[in-house]
Amino acid sequence: MRIKRYVVNDMHEAFQSIKEDLGKDAIILSSSKVRAKGVRGFLGGTVLEVTAALDRGEDRQAAFLPTAQVSQLVDDNHRIEKELGEVKVMLKRILNSTSQNDSPFVRWKDVLESLEINSEIADEIIYGLAEGAGEEVVNDNLMKEALKGHLTRLFQEIEPRASNYKLHAFVGPTGVGKTTTLAKLAAQNAFSMGKKVGMITIDTYRIGAVEQLRTYGNILGVDVDVVMTPEQLHEAVRRNADKDVVFIDTAGRSPSDSMKLSEVRTFLDAVKPLEVYLVLSLTTKKHDLDRIAEDYRVLDYTSLIFTKVDETETYGSILNVAYSNKIPVAYLTNGQDVPEDIETAEPWKLAELILGEVVKDGSS
Repeated sequence: MRIKRYVVNDMHEAFQSIKEDLGKDAIILSSSKVRAKGVRGFLGGTVLEVTAALDRGEDRQAAFLPTAQVSQLVDDNHRIEKELGEVKVMLKRILNSTSQNDSPFVRWKDVLESLEINSEIADEIIYGLAEGAGEEVVNDNLMKEALKGHLTRLFQEIEPRASNYKLHAFVGPTGVGKTTTLAKLAAQNAFSMGKKVGMITIDTYRIGAVEQLRTYGNILGVDVDVVMTPEQLHEAVRRNADKDVVFIDTAGRSPSDSMKLSEVRTFLDAVKPLEVYLVLSLTTKKHDLDRIAEDYRVLDYTSLIFTKVDETETYGSILNVAYSNKIPVAYLTNGQDVPEDIETAEPWKLAELILGEVVKDGSS
């Protein structure tokens, strides 16, 4: 059995190399993306590592490795994983060493934490950059570009299926701006996209909530359905069958009130499938945002919206919540004006927002 590893740019190149080297009877055992070496890897570039084998014995009927060979490959993988773990430990020691304060990695880790990025995420970012740099000389200009690229890749893209959903529900704590955000998106859909819009509210708890949404509805020329039970919500959705998109407002709920959250879940379960936005205010403390995002998971939210961007100067919490929960960010709002003060949250925009003037002007 002849086994060989190839580092290539794509599978086409791998097939060519394997065919030329091992012949057409070779089989591919594994393939995975790995970080490229040097500056390319530091800036996020990857290559493809492919392992192929050729059975040179008389019996070639089995398309798998003998047990001994499989065991050897497993042992090799364990050894590689152990070595990678040791490298990460070494990097951590270097980065945390008081004698390395002049290291660009140490200084930039401090920068990330000053932007209110959780320490664990900042560590992961810096360790990844340090590992990718290898022995290359890293200056601040390279670090800025690498950080922007790295943060961009940490954010998930909005899946195409989200735009195909007809029903869009807004959930979140009291006072984060759910109703105003709903109105902004409804206005954009009605005026900019020419869509037929429906609006429904199940928020009959907050004083003035229904009237607030009806005021927006009057401006848009849209009737607002007020419902008090899941059955009524289902019926309201049926009445809006002729609409292109329907927005559903919900009552603000404390993340610690599991009973009230379960009540909202009962409503949403009655009208699936739908896009569920968790609306969060960036003026909320970092620890509380993490807790809210965790407790609201019971509602199966599919996207995030961050409000009050204009009322803070640090935006690391956007990355904390989105990356920790593996949920894409759909929109950012930065004021009360309807429909102007809202924008789509492209990953590169989020990276630039978080890094802000730090990347433009330097790390100090």
